[in-house]
Amino acid sequence: MIQHIRHELSEAGFRVIAIRPGRIMLQQTGPLLNLEPLLGVWGVSLLNEREQQVFEHAKNGLANHLSQRSLSLRNLLKHLSEHTHCPYDQLNDLFLATEGITFGRYVVLQRLDKAIERLTYTRATVAEIARQTGYQDEDHLIRHLEAERGLPPAHFLALRDTRMSRGMHRLVTAPVGMN
Repeated sequence: MIQHIRHELSEAGFRVIAIRPGRIMLQQTGPLLNLEPLLGVWGVSLLNEREQQVFEHAKNGLANHLSQRSLSLRNLLKHLSEHTHCPYDQLNDLFLATEGITFGRYVVLQRLDKAIERLTYTRATVAEIARQTGYQDEDHLIRHLEAERGLPPAHFLALRDTRMSRGMHRLVTAPVGMN
């Protein structure tokens, strides 16, 4: 299917830079009006400038909230919808079109990635990380890790311990008297 789309776009005079689920990147060589009929056949539409801005605003807002505070998933989705001045249903459609997954699923995966990052690179406990990333409790985070990544927190904690022990080992073997 991707090769077919690439071929059709090339035939229409567009240079395809990349194709991935939910997104086609083109070097604009002609008017986008020529693109509309092709996209309609595939059931795809162009994002307008406002939709692109809302999409980027939602992603940036999510990144800020994941690093600053924890909210339940429902409250986080509600807050981001208010933050972008875009109803949840429209945000959901926008993420489905651009990322190939729903907005809620995108948020869940981002929260999980943030938890994994903290498990791997901080000394925080699993319970602290669960609270920091908006999970109900430690068990909730553990269930998500195992369901989504197939790995328990112990795997990421072992990575952290290995990384930190290597760092400490380097400090111990550093030349003495270097001021």
